[in-house]
Amino acid sequence: MFLDLLAAFLPAPERDALVRRGAEPAHWSFVLGLLELFLGVKLLLDSALAFDQVQSAAIATHLLEKVDPRALNSFEAKLAVTESGAIIWLAWVVRPTTWLLASLPLVGIARLVAFAATGDAFGEPFVWLVLRARQLLAIPVRSFRGRLRFGPERPDRVESEPGCDLVVLSGRPKPEWNELVSLEIGGRFYRLLRTEERQDRGWSAMAYLLREAEPNEVLRGLLRYDPPGPVASAGPGGLK
Repeated sequence: MFLDLLAAFLPAPERDALVRRGAEPAHWSFVLGLLELFLGVKLLLDSALAFDQVQSAAIATHLLEKVDPRALNSFEAKLAVTESGAIIWLAWVVRPTTWLLASLPLVGIARLVAFAATGDAFGEPFVWLVLRARQLLAIPVRSFRGRLRFGPERPDRVESEPGCDLVVLSGRPKPEWNELVSLEIGGRFYRLLRTEERQDRGWSAMAYLLREAEPNEVLRGLLRYDPPGPVASAGPGGLK
């Protein structure tokens, strides 16, 4: 139940991850849509009424206390009375609070439409905004931590060691290197055996242990890699 409710608030990527774990957020999204629609409309009307009462009272007080009684029949005084309603309404509409309150029933309507049209949930925009802002802020933090961890950028080194054909030592992670791709190095093709983090010259480095692909092995995704420096011997059939 908790996962279902949580998933109903989340954006599509995060929600899909919980759905794969068994969450069923659609019906909770429908219930939340009804609550947001009716509660949002009520709060919006209450806000409009309260704002109108306060501003109308302020205008009336101003006319009675600040305007000469002999000028109450003037054009300016009559204009203040007749047009005060429109001015109050416009002032209420442009308030940030009004926009925030209006978003509540609008999201409720979107939830109901999504449920009726596709049977799916609709995430909360505010939650989407918070998550995406957090992700954006995390980028420079991860970059800074990476510099502390891996040190300054430096050229890769390609070496050989027992148990594999080549080892690529890199001062930065290579997320595109995985078991699903093949690497072309010096005209030969390699597959990733495993990845390790090692100490290298006082800093951390990512070690990519490679084996040479079999002659008849099917190659899927292919990445070409040009080592920045000399390549150590890779054994009898490897690079020199």
